[in-house]
Amino acid sequence: MVRYALLRTVLDPLLAVSGPGGLARLEFLPKAWEYHIRAHAIAREIYPEETGIKEVPRHFQELHGQLADYFVGRRTDFTIDLHLVGSDFQVKVWTQLLKIPYGKVRTYGQIARSMRKPTAFRAVGQAAGHNPLPILVPCHRVVGKGGSLVGFAGGITTKARLLRLEGHTLDASRIEEPRLF
Repeated sequence: MVRYALLRTVLDPLLAVSGPGGLARLEFLPKAWEYHIRAHAIAREIYPEETGIKEVPRHFQELHGQLADYFVGRRTDFTIDLHLVGSDFQVKVWTQLLKIPYGKVRTYGQIARSMRKPTAFRAVGQAAGHNPLPILVPCHRVVGKGGSLVGFAGGITTKARLLRLEGHTLDASRIEEPRLF
């Protein structure tokens, strides 16, 4: 059974899609009226063998609560079961993103080096850009060289909001680690 729901948050509405392996997609959906169509398309793409696709908002109550806590600063990590669906390389990148602590940032180059592929920073950027679970898999914590804000499915403004929420100060389109002095 594939379940989905539209979650209203302080950001854009988020479409959540979950299958047998856990939460498979969390997608910014500024055009909320499209969520039934989009949910069915995602379900057919990820779970082509599943015939049961149903809207079940109560299935996502824990996710909605954890997101609400995150948005008000009461949560720094998530305990939702995730089902990462992508190429082997994408899943490796997303797994590295999960290791970035709350309130910290990494560059695409740092992620590539942590994977022992120091020249693959562009490929890391592409994989991060295809992250199916933004916020939970914190691709918003990845910045360009020199701290520039680049690429995010929810838009640069949303990325900046998430980073500010986590305690970062932004200087125009650059991020700076919080400083005491």
